[in-house]
Amino acid sequence: MQVQTRQIQQTVILAKATQQLRQVACLQPTLMRIRQGEKHIWLNEKTQIARRDDLIIAPAGMQLTLTNVPDAKGYACEVLLFDPQLIEHFRTSYPAAVAAALKTEARLCEKSTPVIAKLWDEVFAATASHEPAELLHHRAEGLLLAMTMAGLGAGLLLNRSDALAARVQQLIMLNAAKEWTVDAMAEQLHLGASTLRRQLDKEGKSFRALLEQVRLNIALGMIQTTKQPIGAIAQQCGYASASRFSARFAQQFGTKPMQLRATVM
Repeated sequence: MQVQTRQIQQTVILAKATQQLRQVACLQPTLMRIRQGEKHIWLNEKTQIARRDDLIIAPAGMQLTLTNVPDAKGYACEVLLFDPQLIEHFRTSYPAAVAAALKTEARLCEKSTPVIAKLWDEVFAATASHEPAELLHHRAEGLLLAMTMAGLGAGLLLNRSDALAARVQQLIMLNAAKEWTVDAMAEQLHLGASTLRRQLDKEGKSFRALLEQVRLNIALGMIQTTKQPIGAIAQQCGYASASRFSARFAQQFGTKPMQLRATVM
């Protein structure tokens, strides 16, 4: 199940069997809350375990190797994705609180608090009920403020420069099925194709790698949260060949699309 608004996306990931995934990219600032089962994350040669009601706080650009582990009732994880503009608005609205939070260690897994849990539930309910965007954004910033005042989420608040790679990712996310080329992207960004390649190279990125990363991670979310056929998902994510999509998906995440779908509740 996935609900989208202009600057906030809400997703619930459900699983009935263990899911092992590698190199899962967080394309936007991401908050997760475990509601059932556990999430095991391999990071910096250590395994971090998030259990029921724990939070996972991941800045845009982070890649995670993870395992979703159901308990006797299954696995459930709520996800909130924030547009970087919303995070930046929060930073400018509460500079003192943000400055204090950034002095704390940025941790991936955190314990929630009763206040944060209450505000989280309100944001989720407001998103599902299609609350007006202005009010929803106010609720979202309330959640971010509660986390900031509790010393949580420093990683989410880091000021990412408006890197060209991030702008490329955002444009692809708007239309993953488009037949993107370097020339087409350069035109969208009002750049020359050679300038686009050169600037991405300075950031250690390539257009082809960014395109595939975005498409595959969108497909991952669709497989986990919708009932659409795998072939239809492949087409919506820009893959004309279902077999090529399956091969690239398995190479990226370590499991085939149909194998992952079989674990979804």
